[in-house]
Amino acid sequence: MYEGAKAVFLPFLIAALLCVLAELVWAAIKKREVYNFKETLCNLSMLVINRSTQFMFLGYTYWMLSLMEKLQPHRLADTPQNAILAIIFVDFLYYWEHRALHTNRLLWCLHQVHHSSPWFNFTASFRLHWLGRIITPIFFAPAVVAGFSQDQIILFTTINLIYQFFLHTEMVGKLGFLEGIINTPSAHRVHHGKNEIYIDKNFGGLLMIWDRLFGTYQPEETKPVYGVTEGYFGANPFVVQSALFRRFFKELFKNAKQALR
Repeated sequence: MYEGAKAVFLPFLIAALLCVLAELVWAAIKKREVYNFKETLCNLSMLVINRSTQFMFLGYTYWMLSLMEKLQPHRLADTPQNAILAIIFVDFLYYWEHRALHTNRLLWCLHQVHHSSPWFNFTASFRLHWLGRIITPIFFAPAVVAGFSQDQIILFTTINLIYQFFLHTEMVGKLGFLEGIINTPSAHRVHHGKNEIYIDKNFGGLLMIWDRLFGTYQPEETKPVYGVTEGYFGANPFVVQSALFRRFFKELFKNAKQALR
Protein backbone atom coordinates (compact mmCIF):
# COMPACT_ATOMS: atom_id res chain seq x y z
CA MET A 1 0.00 0.00 0.00
CA TYR A 2 3.00 2.31 0.54
CA GLU A 3 3.88 1.81 -3.13
CA GLY A 4 0.21 2.25 -3.99
CA ALA A 5 0.18 5.69 -2.35
CA LYS A 6 3.02 6.75 -4.68
CA ALA A 7 1.59 5.00 -7.76
CA VAL A 8 -1.67 6.96 -7.75
CA PHE A 9 0.10 10.28 -8.38
CA LEU A 10 0.52 10.07 -12.18
CA PRO A 11 -3.11 9.03 -12.92
CA PHE A 12 -4.23 11.75 -10.52
CA LEU A 13 -2.08 14.36 -12.26
CA ILE A 14 -3.63 13.46 -15.63
CA ALA A 15 -7.13 13.67 -14.16
CA ALA A 16 -6.22 16.99 -12.51
CA LEU A 17 -5.01 18.45 -15.81
CA LEU A 18 -8.25 17.43 -17.53
CA CYS A 19 -10.26 19.04 -14.72
CA VAL A 20 -8.32 22.29 -15.03
CA LEU A 21 -8.89 22.35 -18.80
CA ALA A 22 -12.61 21.65 -18.30
CA GLU A 23 -12.81 24.43 -15.70
CA LEU A 24 -11.10 26.89 -18.07
CA VAL A 25 -13.59 26.05 -20.83
CA TRP A 26 -16.50 26.36 -18.39
CA ALA A 27 -15.23 29.71 -17.13
CA ALA A 28 -14.89 31.03 -20.69
CA ILE A 29 -18.40 29.91 -21.63
CA LYS A 30 -19.96 31.26 -18.42
CA LYS A 31 -17.77 34.39 -18.49
CA ARG A 32 -16.56 33.67 -14.95
CA GLU A 33 -13.22 34.91 -13.67
CA VAL A 34 -11.93 31.99 -11.64
CA TYR A 35 -8.27 31.99 -12.71
CA ASN A 36 -5.49 34.51 -12.26
CA PHE A 37 -2.27 33.90 -14.17
CA LYS A 38 0.16 34.82 -11.37
CA GLU A 39 -1.81 32.94 -8.73
CA THR A 40 -1.99 29.84 -10.93
CA LEU A 41 1.78 29.92 -11.50
CA CYS A 42 2.24 30.26 -7.75
CA ASN A 43 0.01 27.23 -7.11
CA LEU A 44 1.78 25.13 -9.73
CA SER A 45 5.22 26.04 -8.41
CA MET A 46 4.15 24.86 -4.97
CA LEU A 47 2.98 21.60 -6.52
CA VAL A 48 6.37 21.09 -8.22
CA ILE A 49 8.30 21.54 -4.98
CA ASN A 50 5.84 19.43 -2.98
CA ARG A 51 6.11 16.69 -5.58
CA SER A 52 9.91 16.84 -5.68
CA THR A 53 10.07 16.38 -1.90
CA GLN A 54 7.25 13.83 -1.71
CA PHE A 55 9.59 10.84 -1.47
CA MET A 56 11.25 12.39 1.58
CA PHE A 57 8.07 13.24 3.48
CA LEU A 58 6.30 10.04 2.50
CA GLY A 59 9.31 8.08 3.71
CA TYR A 60 9.40 10.12 6.93
CA THR A 61 5.69 9.48 7.58
CA TYR A 62 6.06 5.78 6.82
CA TRP A 63 9.08 5.53 9.11
CA MET A 64 7.38 7.36 12.01
CA LEU A 65 4.21 5.28 11.77
CA SER A 66 6.32 2.10 11.48
CA LEU A 67 8.03 2.97 14.77
CA MET A 68 4.63 3.48 16.40
CA GLU A 69 3.41 0.21 14.91
CA LYS A 70 6.02 -1.66 16.97
CA LEU A 71 4.25 -0.41 20.09
CA GLN A 72 0.86 -1.49 18.77
CA PRO A 73 -1.04 -3.45 21.45
CA HIS A 74 -2.94 -5.44 18.81
CA ARG A 75 -3.18 -5.69 15.02
CA LEU A 76 -6.46 -5.72 13.15
CA ALA A 77 -6.82 -8.31 10.40
CA ASP A 78 -6.44 -7.06 6.83
CA THR A 79 -10.07 -7.52 5.78
CA PRO A 80 -12.44 -5.42 3.64
CA GLN A 81 -14.49 -4.61 6.75
CA ASN A 82 -11.45 -3.29 8.58
CA ALA A 83 -10.37 -1.35 5.49
CA ILE A 84 -13.73 0.48 5.58
CA LEU A 85 -13.23 1.14 9.29
CA ALA A 86 -9.74 2.50 8.50
CA ILE A 87 -11.14 4.89 5.87
CA ILE A 88 -13.70 6.22 8.36
CA PHE A 89 -11.23 6.48 11.25
CA VAL A 90 -8.58 8.20 9.09
CA ASP A 91 -11.22 10.72 8.01
CA PHE A 92 -12.17 11.29 11.65
CA LEU A 93 -8.53 11.97 12.53
CA TYR A 94 -8.18 14.21 9.48
CA TYR A 95 -11.09 16.30 10.78
CA TRP A 96 -9.24 16.96 14.04
CA GLU A 97 -5.94 17.62 12.29
CA HIS A 98 -7.63 20.09 9.96
CA ARG A 99 -9.48 21.76 12.82
CA ALA A 100 -6.23 22.11 14.81
CA LEU A 101 -4.54 23.67 11.78
CA HIS A 102 -7.19 26.39 11.85
CA THR A 103 -7.45 26.96 15.60
CA ASN A 104 -3.82 26.71 16.75
CA ARG A 105 -1.90 29.85 15.83
CA LEU A 106 1.43 28.13 15.11
CA LEU A 107 -0.20 25.36 13.06
CA TRP A 108 -2.19 27.98 11.18
CA CYS A 109 1.14 29.30 9.87
CA LEU A 110 1.44 25.97 8.04
CA HIS A 111 -2.13 25.87 6.77
CA GLN A 112 -2.77 29.53 5.99
CA VAL A 113 -0.91 29.06 2.71
CA HIS A 114 -3.77 26.92 1.42
CA HIS A 115 -6.32 29.65 2.13
CA SER A 116 -4.20 32.63 1.13
CA SER A 117 -5.40 33.09 -2.45
CA PRO A 118 -8.54 35.10 -3.31
CA TRP A 119 -8.93 32.81 -6.36
CA PHE A 120 -10.72 29.48 -5.92
CA ASN A 121 -10.17 26.83 -8.59
CA PHE A 122 -8.73 23.34 -9.02
CA THR A 123 -5.13 24.58 -8.85
CA ALA A 124 -5.82 26.10 -5.42
CA SER A 125 -5.74 22.55 -4.04
CA PHE A 126 -2.00 22.48 -4.85
CA ARG A 127 -1.41 25.52 -2.65
CA LEU A 128 0.06 23.69 0.36
CA HIS A 129 2.88 24.48 2.74
CA TRP A 130 6.09 22.62 1.93
CA LEU A 131 6.57 21.66 5.59
CA GLY A 132 2.94 20.82 6.33
CA ARG A 133 3.51 17.07 6.19
CA ILE A 134 5.81 17.15 9.23
CA ILE A 135 2.83 16.98 11.61
CA THR A 136 1.00 14.16 9.81
CA PRO A 137 2.30 11.26 11.96
CA ILE A 138 1.31 13.08 15.16
CA PHE A 139 -2.36 13.29 14.27
CA PHE A 140 -2.64 9.83 12.70
CA ALA A 141 -0.81 7.97 15.49
CA PRO A 142 -4.18 7.01 17.12
CA ALA A 143 -4.99 4.93 14.02
CA VAL A 144 -1.82 2.90 14.65
CA VAL A 145 -2.75 2.46 18.32
CA ALA A 146 -6.21 1.32 17.22
CA GLY A 147 -4.59 -1.52 15.27
CA PHE A 148 -4.48 -0.31 11.68
CA SER A 149 -1.30 -0.69 9.61
CA GLN A 150 0.81 2.26 8.53
CA ASP A 151 0.26 1.17 4.91
CA GLN A 152 -3.50 1.59 5.27
CA ILE A 153 -3.14 4.94 7.01
CA ILE A 154 -0.85 6.39 4.34
CA LEU A 155 -2.93 5.04 1.47
CA PHE A 156 -6.26 6.24 2.82
CA THR A 157 -4.83 9.62 3.80
CA THR A 158 -3.56 9.99 0.22
CA ILE A 159 -6.96 9.03 -1.20
CA ASN A 160 -8.63 11.50 1.18
CA LEU A 161 -6.44 14.35 -0.10
CA ILE A 162 -6.88 13.36 -3.74
CA TYR A 163 -10.65 13.38 -3.29
CA GLN A 164 -10.44 16.92 -1.94
CA PHE A 165 -8.78 18.17 -5.13
CA PHE A 166 -12.10 17.72 -6.93
CA LEU A 167 -13.85 19.96 -4.38
CA HIS A 168 -11.90 23.10 -5.30
CA THR A 169 -14.23 24.45 -7.95
CA GLU A 170 -17.24 26.66 -8.57
CA MET A 171 -18.12 24.57 -11.60
CA VAL A 172 -20.26 22.16 -9.53
CA GLY A 173 -23.29 23.44 -7.65
CA LYS A 174 -25.01 21.93 -4.65
CA LEU A 175 -25.51 18.16 -4.69
CA GLY A 176 -28.92 17.85 -3.05
CA PHE A 177 -29.30 15.31 -0.26
CA LEU A 178 -25.53 14.64 -0.23
CA GLU A 179 -24.91 18.07 1.27
CA GLY A 180 -24.13 17.68 4.96
CA ILE A 181 -23.29 13.99 4.54
CA ILE A 182 -20.18 13.97 2.37
CA ASN A 183 -17.77 16.76 1.54
CA THR A 184 -18.88 18.51 -1.64
CA PRO A 185 -17.65 21.47 -3.73
CA SER A 186 -20.33 23.59 -2.08
CA ALA A 187 -19.23 22.59 1.43
CA HIS A 188 -15.61 23.23 0.55
CA ARG A 189 -16.35 26.64 -0.96
CA VAL A 190 -17.74 27.51 2.46
CA HIS A 191 -14.54 26.27 4.08
CA HIS A 192 -12.48 28.62 1.89
CA GLY A 193 -14.75 31.61 2.43
CA LYS A 194 -13.64 34.45 4.67
CA ASN A 195 -17.22 35.61 5.20
CA GLU A 196 -17.85 35.80 8.95
CA ILE A 197 -20.35 32.92 8.94
CA TYR A 198 -17.96 30.71 6.97
CA ILE A 199 -14.77 31.10 9.02
CA ASP A 200 -13.55 27.82 10.60
CA LYS A 201 -16.33 25.68 9.14
CA ASN A 202 -16.49 22.34 7.28
CA PHE A 203 -13.22 20.67 8.30
CA GLY A 204 -14.12 17.16 7.11
CA GLY A 205 -12.16 15.44 4.34
CA LEU A 206 -14.51 12.83 2.92
CA LEU A 207 -17.44 13.26 5.29
CA MET A 208 -19.37 16.17 6.74
CA ILE A 209 -20.83 14.07 9.56
CA TRP A 210 -17.94 15.05 11.87
CA ASP A 211 -18.73 18.74 11.34
CA ARG A 212 -22.38 18.08 12.07
CA LEU A 213 -21.50 16.13 15.23
CA PHE A 214 -19.06 18.75 16.55
CA GLY A 215 -20.87 21.92 15.54
CA THR A 216 -18.69 23.15 12.67
CA TYR A 217 -20.97 22.44 9.71
CA GLN A 218 -22.19 25.37 7.62
CA PRO A 219 -24.12 25.06 4.34
CA GLU A 220 -23.42 27.49 1.52
CA GLU A 221 -25.89 30.35 1.84
CA THR A 222 -24.25 33.41 0.32
CA LYS A 223 -21.46 33.60 -2.25
CA PRO A 224 -18.12 33.00 -0.50
CA VAL A 225 -15.42 35.65 -0.59
CA TYR A 226 -12.16 33.69 -0.78
CA GLY A 227 -8.87 34.39 0.92
CA VAL A 228 -7.77 35.18 4.48
CA THR A 229 -8.63 37.96 6.88
CA GLU A 230 -5.06 38.81 7.98
CA GLY A 231 -3.89 40.18 4.64
CA TYR A 232 -2.82 39.13 1.16
CA PHE A 233 0.85 38.21 0.69
CA GLY A 234 0.92 38.20 -3.12
CA ALA A 235 1.78 35.44 -5.60
CA ASN A 236 5.46 34.86 -4.86
CA PRO A 237 5.51 31.24 -3.59
CA PHE A 238 8.48 31.84 -1.27
CA VAL A 239 6.82 34.88 0.31
CA VAL A 240 3.50 33.05 0.63
CA GLN A 241 5.23 30.11 2.32
CA SER A 242 7.16 32.21 4.83
CA ALA A 243 5.27 35.47 5.47
CA LEU A 244 3.00 34.33 8.29
CA PHE A 245 5.81 32.44 10.03
CA ARG A 246 7.95 35.59 9.95
CA ARG A 247 5.09 37.61 11.40
CA PHE A 248 4.41 34.97 14.08
CA PHE A 249 8.01 34.76 15.31
CA LYS A 250 8.48 38.52 15.10
CA GLU A 251 5.51 39.01 17.44
CA LEU A 252 6.70 36.15 19.66
CA PHE A 253 10.16 37.65 20.12
CA LYS A 254 8.68 41.12 20.63
CA ASN A 255 6.37 39.85 23.38
CA ALA A 256 9.19 37.84 24.98
CA LYS A 257 11.44 40.93 24.98
CA GLN A 258 8.73 43.02 26.60
CA ALA A 259 8.10 40.32 29.22
CA LEU A 260 11.80 40.34 30.21
CA ARG A 261 11.90 44.08 30.80
